[in-house]
Parts: sequence; C-alpha cells; structure tokens
Amino acid sequence: MTTTPSSGEQGRQLPASSILDDSFDDFLARAEHELICRRHEVRTLRRRARRQRRREVSLRTRIARCIGKAGPVGLAAAGTTTFGAGTVLLVAGDANAAKDAFALSAAAWGAANAAHAVSRGR
Repeated sequence: MTTTPSSGEQGRQLPASSILDDSFDDFLARAEHELICRRHEVRTLRRRARRQRRREVSLRTRIARCIGKAGPVGLAAAGTTTFGAGTVLLVAGDANAAKDAFALSAAAWGAANAAHAVSRGR
C-alpha cells in the first residue's frame, strides 16, 4: 500500500495493521475482553443513574410512597381491631355500639381495599 507523495517523497509503505500481526484467536480474545469491559462500564453507569434518581426524589415523594404502601396495611389493621372491639361489645350486650363498630370495621376494610387498588394502578 502506498500513500500520496508529500513534499517530493516517493510512495512509502504504510505500517502494517496491528490486527494482521496477531493470530485470529488473539484478536477474538481481545475483542471479548473489550466487550466484558464495556459491559462492566454499562453496569456502572446504570448504577450511577439509579443512585442519582434516588437522590433527586424529593422528601415529599418519599413520604407519599411510604404512606401509599403503609396506608392499606394500617387501614386493614384498624378494621380488624374495630371488628374485635365490636365483637367484645356484642358479647357485653351493647348491640348498638357493636353495630357501629362493625360498620366502622367494614368501612376501614373497604378503604384498605380501595387504597390497595389505587396504589397498584387498577
């Protein structure tokens, strides 16, 4: 291979490519090593991006997410507690208070179900 003569030089030979100096197996080994390095770099960049997104999430958003996850559980627990209290009131003989407690427990369970459905995006 020759180059265009510059400043009066006759055509000179270009240096042989380094790819041609090595065997095909060496070339493949270098290419595989390069691929592994690039995969590692991509993983590192993705990890950095995730961490950056976490840092950018505001405190209000974090609180809202926490409430969104804990809200249905709290409402279900409140419904269960109210149902137990209604059962105790019914056994004690206060039917009107037991009726109100059962209605409140049903409302709490319904709200828990609705909050769970909203948080899952249904």
